[in-house]
Amino acid sequence: MLLRFVLLVVVSFVGIRSQSLEPIRLNTEVHLFVDNKYLDDISTLEFENGVIEKDLDNPIVYPEYPWESAVHFYTNFLQVPSQLSVTGKPMYLIYYSCVDSSTIIFFNNVSICVANSSDGVRWEKPLFWYYPYTANGTKPGVPTNIVFITDVNEFLGSVFVDTRSGIPRSEIFKMTYEHEPERYVYVGISSDGFEWHAGTKRAHPLAGLSDTQTVMLYSQENNGQYVLYGRQNGPSLPNSTFNCPGDGTTPSHRRVVITVSSQSAYGPWSQPKEAFELGEPDPIQCYDNYNPATLYYSGVYMIFPSGFLHWAANDSGAPSFRAAANDGVMDIRLAVSRTALGPYRFVTRDSFLSRGIGQLDPNSKLFNVSGSDRDAGFVFSSANGLLDPDFVRQSSSSSSNVNPSSWMYHIYWGSQTTHAGGGAYLGRYWPNAYSGIFKARLRREGYVALSTKSSNPTGLGSLLTQPILLPKSFDNNEQELQLKLNAQIATAGFVLVQFEDATTGKAIEGYSFEQSRILHGNGIRQLVQWTRSNQTFTGDLTPLINYTNGLRIRFQMAHTKLYSWIFSFVDDI
Repeated sequence: MLLRFVLLVVVSFVGIRSQSLEPIRLNTEVHLFVDNKYLDDISTLEFENGVIEKDLDNPIVYPEYPWESAVHFYTNFLQVPSQLSVTGKPMYLIYYSCVDSSTIIFFNNVSICVANSSDGVRWEKPLFWYYPYTANGTKPGVPTNIVFITDVNEFLGSVFVDTRSGIPRSEIFKMTYEHEPERYVYVGISSDGFEWHAGTKRAHPLAGLSDTQTVMLYSQENNGQYVLYGRQNGPSLPNSTFNCPGDGTTPSHRRVVITVSSQSAYGPWSQPKEAFELGEPDPIQCYDNYNPATLYYSGVYMIFPSGFLHWAANDSGAPSFRAAANDGVMDIRLAVSRTALGPYRFVTRDSFLSRGIGQLDPNSKLFNVSGSDRDAGFVFSSANGLLDPDFVRQSSSSSSNVNPSSWMYHIYWGSQTTHAGGGAYLGRYWPNAYSGIFKARLRREGYVALSTKSSNPTGLGSLLTQPILLPKSFDNNEQELQLKLNAQIATAGFVLVQFEDATTGKAIEGYSFEQSRILHGNGIRQLVQWTRSNQTFTGDLTPLINYTNGLRIRFQMAHTKLYSWIFSFVDDI
């Protein structure tokens, strides 16, 4: 009772808010707590990166064949639905740049290899005769898992399933890649994700956009549009390596940009727009945002740029020509937006996925001293890097909606080399340096948490939504509407939920803090309930669906991390 009394006193000082906004009709979809959408007051809470756990002992992809002595950091992950899969069942695919031990990518073509899995645990590398491998140029050719070859020093961008209406099956899979010395974006096509055909023209008129890795996807936003992420020189921006010991020659800062097309993968495209601004609190000197690896998930666009700290040339173990002046280490950060064009906001400037623990060898300048992690040099996120175990569940089963799996996995590349070694010379100069593709575990919907502040010793926090209207059932059946939370609540913590009249600010009878059943759990679908006179509990929100004044929802919590919330009818999610 003391707890409830304190909460009611706190609420009494909040006052009555006027309804200055039209109520927002919510849908029965997962809403991620990554920003202030639908939220009015979170002054006692803060956003932070979710917790992610690496699995370095079980890489998905690593060098096994002579044509992939080097597994490079340009990678892409794809979930293929059963109707498009060559097996007739859902499939996971990973595309990655691969070369043999004799290759230096500044002078040689770059291959794109593929691996596939039906469960995300067991992976295989299918062997085709598309691009046979001939050892030493003299031995009989053997089939490989190479499915495409780009030109000298040109790389894979991303692969996506084009869901635009009217796209022929022969073009349903699309791959962006770098082509021509000026680094233009091209688009390859495939009917099955394995047999690819090269693009015949530039997909975008801007040169240099394909520097680093491009990402293209098809979004339902604005009635359907193609979204292309790349990099562009910014003449008005300071150079990240200017006055760095490693370099002073690059004329301008390279920045992540976005451009969209409502007609086709070949445009016409909008003017490129900067995804996120560079500068304070990040350092400008010697620092770069390197990779526009992008994921669209539950209504949120996420970019996982690699923060690149440039080294001085004499700190590099790479051969002096060209590579040593562009060496350094990277980790992965996270920026989010609810629209393709942004602007994207960093949840925090901390790493989302950090480099592994390692010790630098003073001679080779590699992080492969005994005991160093396999990804201690630098890490690079895969484009579309989400592996969702529920994706391979049979569509005829409803259990994935009612009881989804607790964990998801983020796919990334890691190496013991630094940037110059991993980029150009991995296969030839450092055959003993590890490189591979890994998956890291995070809780479902767990990329970002809205958390009570650790600086507050009481652990208390509160949240108030904007005026909202609850979802309505599409079929008008009398189904029970419920609110469920994906929340990590400490044993010493709690969550209480109250519905209020959006105009008066008064608690609605039957849905107040005093009647709220206290949540103490750590779960991804925790049902919010309220007590009734007969000491039973109900989570039924159906009486509030047609509440004409609009509603606000107020949370009181302690020692809690909120990841998502979801309104659902009993037979829905």
